[in-house]
Amino acid sequence: MRKILFLLATALVLFGGMSFAEAELNRRELVISSSRQQVDYKNRIFIYEGEVKASWKDFLVEGDRLEVYLTKEDALSKVIIKGKVRIVQMSDGHKKREATCDLATYTAEDDVMLMQGNSHYHDEMGNEISADKITLWIGAEKLVAEGSPVKAVYSLKEEEVGPASGESH
Repeated sequence: MRKILFLLATALVLFGGMSFAEAELNRRELVISSSRQQVDYKNRIFIYEGEVKASWKDFLVEGDRLEVYLTKEDALSKVIIKGKVRIVQMSDGHKKREATCDLATYTAEDDVMLMQGNSHYHDEMGNEISADKITLWIGAEKLVAEGSPVKAVYSLKEEEVGPASGESH
């Protein structure tokens, strides 16, 4: 019970006195701002609605609704983001990846982000993928795109082409 009261007090301090930009400085904490919050302490479910903005580790998330599920040990289990979802992963002060979709589900145990409905992915190398569904393994740096059609645009570097084998100048 003390742990829950501590979490609630911490949340009130964070949400009451900290701007979203300031929250970005401490990425170890999950910091969320919204128009409305609903908490189910017994089941460890936190629901945020209306202009939701969240930061966690190197991720910035926006959407209409955010559901956070915690384990019995108060660790992050799952996050569901709905409606006009935008997810940005930062690295060393710049965008590493950005994605938009209608529904995103992050599962902490697998470190997997599942994006569904009008999914669009863009990375720092200029690669873009549009699909009905994109599954992204965060730590493994791999993804699978599904749907009809999947559209992919990859930015490839041009290689310098030398003389063909056997030719000399």
